[in-house]
Amino acid sequence: MALSVRNVVFLPFYYAKDAKIFAKHALNVELIQMRSDLQLAGLASGEVDYTPSVGPAGAAFANGLPVKALAVLYRAPLFSLVGPASLSSVKNLEGKKVAVSRIGSESHRYGSLIIESGGADPRKVTFIQTGSTTVSLTAIQQGSVDGAVLSPPFTGIMAEKGFKILGRSRSLAEAPWLGLVVHRQKVEQQPEQIRNMLRSMRDVTAVIRRDKAAVVSYIEKNFKVSPANASASYDDIIGVMVDSLTLSDKHIQEYLDGSYQRGELPKPIAASEMFDFSLLRSLK
Repeated sequence: MALSVRNVVFLPFYYAKDAKIFAKHALNVELIQMRSDLQLAGLASGEVDYTPSVGPAGAAFANGLPVKALAVLYRAPLFSLVGPASLSSVKNLEGKKVAVSRIGSESHRYGSLIIESGGADPRKVTFIQTGSTTVSLTAIQQGSVDGAVLSPPFTGIMAEKGFKILGRSRSLAEAPWLGLVVHRQKVEQQPEQIRNMLRSMRDVTAVIRRDKAAVVSYIEKNFKVSPANASASYDDIIGVMVDSLTLSDKHIQEYLDGSYQRGELPKPIAASEMFDFSLLRSLK
């Protein structure tokens, strides 16, 4: 399983491994860090079995990569635009530098949306590609950029240091953000392994929602954040987590159509072509 960075956003996968939920379903899962675009290349080559990167998978699918999205974990992205306390508004970022993990990445896309919603022109902002959210965090801490697009727990870390949260993507857009994406060949060849992965995801979402105290303690210890940050990160995740692991075709189609209209996809995609919840719905 390839994850783009070690942060709380990917909590369900870390918790499923450490709480032995994967093992319960006869899975030996290795969690590795890899850029989202390389994750999809890894699916194509067979070096990666699973990625949660539903968003980037759309462009890959439209360009001919035979991938399928089999589950949706979050119904909205959890990015925040963070700046120094001296910054009075998003408008002040025009002519300045904002760190994102990669140009064309989801942090870039939703960072632009937050900037636009704040009354500024994203075209007048210089986006600096750092390679990962962790490096973006360092960049804004050191003052080498004027803003950064971050996700939990980094958002909370900066808020505790006195930085200002200028906007959050979850209040602006609903979109299938993370989930489960596989190569179509794997669906044909290893459907039972995939069902076990889906069972694990179903179980871990239930545990996360039910056992708040234990999960908050896990976040605090494993991501080395304060109790307040751990609790806030938990609430962020619960606020967008999809217990059923599915969204309606209508909701997904609106997201895909919007992506095409914004030029993020080279051609229109039908929800039924890219998303397939049949294995999930077949679980007992």
